Amino acid sequence: MTPIAFTYLSTSLLSPLAITAVRAIALAGAAGLGLAAFRMKTTSVRLFTWTVVLYAALTMPLLERMLPPLPVPTPAFLQYGAEQSAANVVRVSQPIAVAPANLTVPRKQETLAGVSPALSTRFAWSKIRWNIVAAEIYLVMAFFLLARLFVGLAFGRRLRRASQMITDTRVTVRFASRAQTAGLTFIPQAAESEFISVPVTMGVLRPVVLLPATWRDWDDAKLDAVIAHEVSHIARRDTLTQRLSFLHCTIFWFSPFAWWLHRHLADLMEQASDEAALACGVDRMVYAKTLLGFFEALQTGSGRVWWQGVAMATAGRAERRAEQRVERILAWKGAVAISLKRSMAVVAVALAVPVVYLTASTHPASRKADSQSSQRLEIAQNQTPPPLPPASHALRAPKKSSNHSFYSYNDDDAQRFVIVSGGSASVTMSGTGDDWERVDELKEKMHGDFIWFRCDGKSYIIRDQATIDRAKAFWAPQEELGKKQEELGKQQEALGKQQEELAAKMEQIHVKVPDMTKELEKLQATLKRLNSDATMEQIGQIQSEIGELQSKIGDIQSQAGDQQSKVGDEMGALGEKQGKLGEQQGKLGRQQGELAERAERQMKQLLDESIAKGTAQLEQ
Repeated sequence: MTPIAFTYLSTSLLSPLAITAVRAIALAGAAGLGLAAFRMKTTSVRLFTWTVVLYAALTMPLLERMLPPLPVPTPAFLQYGAEQSAANVVRVSQPIAVAPANLTVPRKQETLAGVSPALSTRFAWSKIRWNIVAAEIYLVMAFFLLARLFVGLAFGRRLRRASQMITDTRVTVRFASRAQTAGLTFIPQAAESEFISVPVTMGVLRPVVLLPATWRDWDDAKLDAVIAHEVSHIARRDTLTQRLSFLHCTIFWFSPFAWWLHRHLADLMEQASDEAALACGVDRMVYAKTLLGFFEALQTGSGRVWWQGVAMATAGRAERRAEQRVERILAWKGAVAISLKRSMAVVAVALAVPVVYLTASTHPASRKADSQSSQRLEIAQNQTPPPLPPASHALRAPKKSSNHSFYSYNDDDAQRFVIVSGGSASVTMSGTGDDWERVDELKEKMHGDFIWFRCDGKSYIIRDQATIDRAKAFWAPQEELGKKQEELGKQQEALGKQQEELAAKMEQIHVKVPDMTKELEKLQATLKRLNSDATMEQIGQIQSEIGELQSKIGDIQSQAGDQQSKVGDEMGALGEKQGKLGEQQGKLGRQQGELAERAERQMKQLLDESIAKGTAQLEQ
């Protein structure tokens, strides 16, 4: 995958996934508070509630798009963080990097003389594109977990094929009776396998209960307990929930909540099936001994079941889980009435609907932080992208559609419009990518100039040429400023290249060092001849020789300094030019911001007048 593809992935997929994971955690918090507030300890209701949370978490990305946004006021510091995130998106996802050269640091300058190793290390770390690294890590883990899921499914299919169907009436009659009691419209199939140590329910559309090959040695009480337990799994479709739960972990593997929910659902499934078996009349002591026997067989036997089914006992946390389950079984005092369970399920659904809606549709009520807020788009076909907007406008992530490049400028969400020039590919737009897709479809049906806009949830089209010309005139001054900024950007880019060349020249500065071997050898010999009672004359001679060597070294340093000074002066002159161009860019940016605000007010007034006069027609 190319770096651009990874960049697109990191901004268009990872960020929404992280937001969805946070929404799922918020939904789980609401569910937990609701269960605690109502003091709900009924296992079936708790399992149903967390299953609803799982399904809502999986469908959260779809719900975010389908449900109308619900703005919620946010603190200023959160809005600031969102604005910074929006600005960072541009730097990592822009397909064609265009920025004023005075905002860039020539890469060659990083190796200038005098840069400390620590600073060089910081520069090296700053070059790492962490968004690409994050995308790579996410994909590796997701592919690994997805492969694990498919391997488990393939293993389960092989296990089913290798098993032998059970036709013994001792088993089939019990399955038929339990299926009728559980309200199933079919009788589950039963099979035996030599590769498992404990009973396991497998399959979604055609469920089958696999029994160990030793099932013929079981007494009637143990067989009744196992069948009642496994049929309850089938009645609740626990295998489907388990697979979807692992899929949720695969997609949101970075979220601790996903793994907690997966384990919690598995525990609740087993607890609910234990209670279902006890409710059918199975003796508590017999059922506890049966369960302990399966845990012991699972620990000592070679047969294991993983990923593809719901096992009556699992290897993970075996001792602790066995102790907890046995304690619950021995403390069980009876089932809650079925009618009460159904009423509680209805209450849970009624409470879940508004909670899920609020969780999926809530968005920060900040113009700059909203990822779906309307945006100013300057679109050009096969042309150089426009320069960066002034500091008061946060540049959004550009999008691409066919041969068009989108450059988005944050603006008022209440004003969404597209001015289309039929004779060219350039348009002026304030809106979202979805708005552009709609206009792109209209361009195939309509010829010539037109304005598409939305007001009060309705879409309008203006074909009156005079109105269209007025709208274009509002934004014409900005286009002129854009051209000037583009020219300044080219000048800054040229200066940046010159600075890189000077930096390389600075690195290549060399001076010729004369051979001072003889002088050093003479000085060394003189030092060896000295003794502890050297005369002042001898010491003076040595100092004289050392001074001569220092003088030669000083001449060498002076030559290098002269050359570096010349290059430094040239770089300083270029820096001054860069600063002046930067000042001009800032001035143009401020002018562009003022013009944009004025054009926005004029455009809103024009659209309102068009609706009032009937110039704007409702889109068919």
